[in-house]
This record gives sequence, C-alpha cells and structure tokens, in this order.
Amino acid sequence: MKFHIESLQLWLKSKQRRFLTFLPNKVNVITGESHTGKTAILDIVDYCMFASEHGISESIINENVAWYGLRIHVNDKVYLLARRAPDGKLASLDYYFSSTGELPEAEPSRNISESALKKLLSADFGLDQDVKIPFGGRTLRANSRVSLRYFLLFNTISQDIITHSDQFFDKQNQARYQEALPRIFDIAVGIDTVENILKREKRAELERKLVRQENLAAKTEERREQFNAQLAETIARAKGYGLVDDYTAPDASIDALKRMVTERESGPDRYVSAQYEEISSQIYRVSRKIRGLHRFKTEFAKHKTTLKETGDSLQPVAYLLNNFEETVRTSVFDDILQNLSQGLQEIKNATARNTPLDSNISDIIKDLESQREKLEKDLAALPVEMESFENDKDKYIFIGETKAKLELYSDPQSDKAPDNSELIARLEAEIGDLTVAPVEDRKELFTKALDEAIQDYITLTKAALGNYGDYRSAFNYSEKKLHLRKPRTTSTENVGSSSNHMFLHLFLFLGLHELIMRNGGVHVAPFLIIDQFSRPYWGEDDRKEGRGEKDGEGEKDVDESDVAKVKLALQLLDHFITTANEMGKEFQMIVFEHINPRYWDGLENVHLVEVFRDGKALIPVTSA
Repeated sequence: MKFHIESLQLWLKSKQRRFLTFLPNKVNVITGESHTGKTAILDIVDYCMFASEHGISESIINENVAWYGLRIHVNDKVYLLARRAPDGKLASLDYYFSSTGELPEAEPSRNISESALKKLLSADFGLDQDVKIPFGGRTLRANSRVSLRYFLLFNTISQDIITHSDQFFDKQNQARYQEALPRIFDIAVGIDTVENILKREKRAELERKLVRQENLAAKTEERREQFNAQLAETIARAKGYGLVDDYTAPDASIDALKRMVTERESGPDRYVSAQYEEISSQIYRVSRKIRGLHRFKTEFAKHKTTLKETGDSLQPVAYLLNNFEETVRTSVFDDILQNLSQGLQEIKNATARNTPLDSNISDIIKDLESQREKLEKDLAALPVEMESFENDKDKYIFIGETKAKLELYSDPQSDKAPDNSELIARLEAEIGDLTVAPVEDRKELFTKALDEAIQDYITLTKAALGNYGDYRSAFNYSEKKLHLRKPRTTSTENVGSSSNHMFLHLFLFLGLHELIMRNGGVHVAPFLIIDQFSRPYWGEDDRKEGRGEKDGEGEKDVDESDVAKVKLALQLLDHFITTANEMGKEFQMIVFEHINPRYWDGLENVHLVEVFRDGKALIPVTSA
C-alpha cells in the first residue's frame, strides 16, 4: 500500500487558510515550544479520519478553525478530505471530499456522508464488507465489519504512551480499540489474509451445517428405532392374541396390522405355540452342534500335540540316520531303522501343515453361532404362551389402540426428515476441498522475524540502552508488547527507565512496519506519527542549551548523555527511511519535538517542516 500526507489544511474562521506541508520518504519534524499546537496536529489527523470523539483543544485552536482537512496520496491517487470543526465536544458529521485533491476556492461545504467517504477510503485500505471481526467481545460483535480506524492504531505513538512501561498502542483505554487490536493484528501484519479468513469462516459455516444435519440424522434414526420398537411390541401382542399370522415377515407387519384392524379378525392362533416350540428346538439343535464342534476342536488339538511329542521321542532316529556308518548293526537293524524313519516323517508331515479342519471348524462354529443368534431374536418376538382376551370388549380396545398407533406410525417415512445422507456427503466434500492455511505456524514465524528486525535496531542504538545494549528482542505475541531478554536466558527483564521504554516503543513500531512492508501489507498505511520521543530528556536538554552546550559543555560522556540518546533515536528513524527505500517502499514519518534542529545534522532523511517559536504556532498569533 502507498500512502502519505501531503499537507494539513486549516480553514480559519477569519477566512484565512493555514497549511503545513510534509514530504514523502522523510522524517518530517515540527519542533518548538510547548503549547504551540504540535500535539494538536495528531488529534486533527485522527479527527479527519472519522474519529467519533476528539481531543482537539477548544481554546486557541478549535475556537479559531471552521474546517480541518488533509490532502493525502493513496495508491497513486490524490484525495482531499475535510471535516467541519466540532461543536464543543460533539464531533461533526459534515465532510467535504475531492477525489482529485482539489482545494475549494473558499471554505469547504458538505458534499459527502461519513459512511460513503469511509467506504470509499476503506476500499483503498483493502477493506470491504468481507473483512469482518473474527470473534466478538463485550463491545465488538462477531462478524461485524472491520473499521479502517482499527488499523490506524499502527500509525501513531502519542506522548501518552511513548514512555509507557506497559502500553504500546494508543486508545487502549477505550474498550472498542482494546478489543479490536488482537482481532485485527494478524490481518494487519500479514500473519493472516482476508482470503484465508473467508475460507476459515466458510469452513466453520459448513461445519455448523454438517453438525446440524448429523444431529438431524441421529434424531431421525432414534425416532425410527422408537417406531420399530413400538411396532415390534404391537405385532408381538397381535400374534399372541392370534390376530396376526404367526409367520408374518417383519416388512409385512404393518400391512398385517392394517388387515387386522380392517377385517376385525378374531379367534385364537393355532400356530403360535407350535412355532415357539419349533424355534426352541432349532436353537437346542444348533447349540448342540456348536458344543460338539468345540469338543472336536479341542480333541484334535490334543491329538496333534501327542503326535508332536511322539515325534520328539523319535529324534534319535534322525541321529542314527546321520551317523549310519558309526553304528553297530544287527540283521534287523536296517528294517527297524527304516520303519522308525518312515514313522518319524509321517508324524512331521501331520504336524507341520494346517489341515482344512483347522480353519473350517472355526468358520462352521461362527456360522452356527450367527444362526443361533438369529433364532434367539425370532424367539424373543413370540409370546411364550398364547394370550386371550377376557371378552370382546378387551379385543376391540386392543384393535382400537393398534389403529391409533397405525395412524401415527403407519408410514415409517412420516416420522423422519427426508434422507440427508447425500447432503452430509456433499458438506463433507466441500469441507475437504477448503484448504485453510494454519495460522499458528505463521504466528511463530512472524514473531521470530520481528525479533530479528528489532535486534538490528537494538544494535544500532546500543549505546543509548546502557546495560541492556546486548539484550535480545522478545516480542510477546499474546500481550502485543516488546520485552528485552538477557542473552541465553528465557526470562525477560524490567528495563526500568522511561528512556528505555521510549526506545522499546520505537523498536516495536518500526519492526512492525518493516515486516508489514516486506509482507506486502495492504491494510496498514506506511506512515507513523510520533509525538515527542525526546520527552524523557528535552527539559534537561533545554537547561544544557542555557549553559552553552554549543561550546561543548555538558558533553563529557557523550555516549551516555541525553543528547547522544536523542541523536541515536533520530539516527534510528533516519535509518528506517533508508531501509524502506532500499526495499523499494515508501514510508513517511511526522515527528513533533522540542529539540534543536542541529540534533539531526548530517541525517539525509530528516526534513524540518516548521519551528514553532517566537510567536509562530499552528494557529497564527493574529488569528488567535
């Protein structure tokens, strides 16, 4: 993504126009005294970029300004967007927009709605209706649209957090931005992509549908089983009363019950007892066969064991055959030895191979056991004894109950949803076709790459970090914070001073932007506004100037002095612009400071915008 602010535009109520011009690929510095409006520039940029609340001072600044505006370059396009000054604490909804960057001849007037302008600019940030919050919180709803303002968290380091020991991002005191940061971080830095998020959301949606269909199928199967159980019970009672033919097949049971209800069949069933006895007899015969085969199998195994033992006892015969010439032979020796040898060979043959009996018997037993199991189920469906109604009234009550059940369950299809097996198979196939890149591995690689980039910055500013100059970068992904780690240890250090915290903030943001550019990020604009990074030192620096620092006083230990640290910080910012240019990227910084311009002597990428001193300020004295 390409982006830089060309100018800040103020339309004053005095009909004058005040503007500040910034250069691309530079560290643009506005320096000067306190209370001259430097910090207000950050608030004005934020206000022009759709802030619902503002921090612009009413005194001097807001009371003198009618409209605030920015002329920006976005992806080779030039825009001018302006917003009417707030009325007290109430932010205005009046916006002016020019798609060519053209300045109005006089004061701007409303020509676009906030929603339309935000939608237009969001497209340039690579954000559309498909980019949504992946998971909700107390303030942000899941699947709500991502605002481009969330990505502006990567573009500012305000004076409130530049030396903060625990906070690295602005607006973390506001619940909406506190929840937004972890939700958009992966997209912002390139760990995750919009395409991958959409695939993940699609897969989650398909998985939810699949679960619903599987649950529906399970409930359908449960209802089918309930139906079959009630059907079996009713059939068994009808057979017991002799109202249904005893040999009715299961798939014809419903038709038999319907005929029973229609024809009012009566009379005892002469077949029930006979069938019960027949099935019981079959079960006995099958069980007897199974027991006989088990005994045969056991005896056959014992027989083979006996043969093997006999074969072992004849092993000396093998010795005699192998040492035939050494033996003393009688007249019958050869016959005896030949018979023993033949017997030994037959025993070996009998025990060495598996006869068909070894496998066939087991198969026959399994078949008989399956046959017995089926017979036992058939037997369970029959009443043990013939039942009879005490009178016709009881019979007709049973027939009426059966009719009612048939009306409710007569058609098995009526009690279940349509067959969804094809839908389940299709959902499973669609889920299998979606290739979602794993994010956890990319998180780990990103953290390592970020630490490597930051380590270069630590090396560059080693002298400013004192005892921590040789420490290692240790970015905490879950907390979104940067720590320093002592070499060859796993624990992080509390770095202490505000000076060190200031450098940690610079390290983290420069490292994030470097990786965003290297990853081809499209959601985070390549610019950074830094408000008073020299805050830990500038008061002391002012006193040094009064003592004649230009002549060399106060610089006895320059590597440890505050002046040297400020210069190292400026060198770091200058180095980052050079690095971005070497990557073929554009990057812009805007820095508000109190320091003297001589601090950046020799730095080619630092540009002085204005010095707010001697009555010169953001709002001209004549207007104020």
